[in-house]
Amino acid sequence: MSASIIDPFRKRVSQPFELNQHQLQALIALLDTFIAPLSQNQINQILIDLKSTHTPQEIIRFCQISSSGLGSAQATLRFIDNTILPEKRLELAKFLSILSTRPGTFILTGHLVEFSQLSLEDRERAVLSWKDSYLPALRGLYKSFVALACHPAFKEYPELLEAMHYDLKKEVVYDPVYERLPMMIHDKQDLHFDAIVVGSGGGGGVVAGQLAKSGKSVLVIEKGGYFHEDDFLHQEKNGYNNLYENGGFSPSLSGSISIVAGSVFGGGTTPPHYVREEWAKQGLSYFTSPKFSKDLDRVFERIGATTEGIKHNGSNQVLVDGCKSLGFPVSDIAQNTNGKPHECNFCFAGCRAGIKNGTMNTWLRDAHEHGAKFLEKTKVKRVIIENGKAVGVECLINYENKVKFRADQVIVSAGSLQSPGILLRSGLKNKQIGKNLFLHPCSIIFGYFDKKIKTHQGSIMTAVCNVAENTERDGYGCRLEVPCLHPSSYASVVPWRGAADHKKKMMQYDQCAPILILARDKDSKGTVYYDKDENNVVDYSLSARDRRSITEGIVRATEILVAAGAREVLSSQFAIEPFKFDTDEEPRVDNPRFIAWRDSVARHGFPDEGANAFCAHQMGT
Repeated sequence: MSASIIDPFRKRVSQPFELNQHQLQALIALLDTFIAPLSQNQINQILIDLKSTHTPQEIIRFCQISSSGLGSAQATLRFIDNTILPEKRLELAKFLSILSTRPGTFILTGHLVEFSQLSLEDRERAVLSWKDSYLPALRGLYKSFVALACHPAFKEYPELLEAMHYDLKKEVVYDPVYERLPMMIHDKQDLHFDAIVVGSGGGGGVVAGQLAKSGKSVLVIEKGGYFHEDDFLHQEKNGYNNLYENGGFSPSLSGSISIVAGSVFGGGTTPPHYVREEWAKQGLSYFTSPKFSKDLDRVFERIGATTEGIKHNGSNQVLVDGCKSLGFPVSDIAQNTNGKPHECNFCFAGCRAGIKNGTMNTWLRDAHEHGAKFLEKTKVKRVIIENGKAVGVECLINYENKVKFRADQVIVSAGSLQSPGILLRSGLKNKQIGKNLFLHPCSIIFGYFDKKIKTHQGSIMTAVCNVAENTERDGYGCRLEVPCLHPSSYASVVPWRGAADHKKKMMQYDQCAPILILARDKDSKGTVYYDKDENNVVDYSLSARDRRSITEGIVRATEILVAAGAREVLSSQFAIEPFKFDTDEEPRVDNPRFIAWRDSVARHGFPDEGANAFCAHQMGT
């Protein structure tokens, strides 16, 4: 994985995003607001605050960094090219044009001068006023530009990482490395298979393995590239760009939620009993049958999912300790490692150690051993349908060669964001295609401790708390886990409250324990459709019921962090100021000031564009 490639099939437009001189000046001024050189007074305060954890040289160097000094505008433009829909690019360009004029800047900032001519202090005040605006559109602009400034910069410029004490390398203890799976290179038309499986993930991979073992000739077609363990690099840039849709960041149509869709997954999970019962009430009785339970057991067995050998990292231990202190339910999450500890630090960027039993090293190897063929970098344009029956697929191999394959069966398992597109391009007319998209919306709460946590080190997602999973007794709520949070993600989801505050928070990275609030959405409205370039477009709106679930999870997460000893708690809600215990106060959940703050968190809720929201689970359409 030495080269960093964004999926070429996500062809947005034929030309890269380009700005005129005035628009570019406005963009650079915005970026220099979010990643700004600090004043001497601001530096002096941080030198005092962080004197026990950082050297003066580290602090001064980091505080003097600016976006323009890094040249990160080019990284932001590449980021826009890879992630932003064409129509949203036009809106972005129009907004920058408005900031390039005196009247436009006056409307948005109250200053009758072009945005690029404002002082840093005035630019910062203007951006913070967007954060606190009663208009969701302005809050959305604030959120978008935090991401555009921080995510690409902290992903691409290592000089930003030194003061974060982010360890880039770690020796990996290798299991016996698997042989490379052979990829088929074949441009012949009309090859015939018993079954063609579109998608190589947790659905398609299992089907391919089972069909091949039963004696069927199988072809597995995957849109993304194949990477062997030796190809993985422990770098954010390469990991995101090569293993995730659009480099790891796909905003919804409104920008209210960011979607992380990738091909790497962790340990197996079992649907809770109330989920299975709900499915059965809809006529799917199989899901409450002993047969389904046995099927789940078989999957767990094949991927080696177990709680044996788990070693909690700093943040997961915080979750466990806080829950135990409060009497909240907490349990280990089964890992697909056959009971072996896995502490490579970079699971999100691919398992170089070969320990994790993902689909590639289980079901797809079963399929290979029984004769299955594989095609990578191949996009299925449509399923070929004759006389009402699927008889093959038409696809593009290596991004350019159009080929048809025939089959007795075609299984489309390309994921919630891609499968509907294949069905629509195949001529299917069912109005439900692409509808009823559920995303498991998430948010993150941050706790800061007087000790090193090193959240990026060790095993990921090894503990879960279910205290808020069923608060309204309808099977819907949220779970609390620990996210995999490396610098670029951390920098873009920590609420930006000024350049000095943000830089201080970046330098407190190794003292931060994040808790993920993951909601099971009940009645939010989600749809995926496709533009003229076949880009998927997600339209998603959180319901009031699901906002309550997330809010309840946020409240519980703040309590867990304090119970574990956090001296500062930072909510993802933009309008809620962080809570800090005084130096003479012990962190306690019964502290009257903390109780009042926690209650304000609950009252504020999870307003539209008023908090960071994202998803890593696309739950079907």
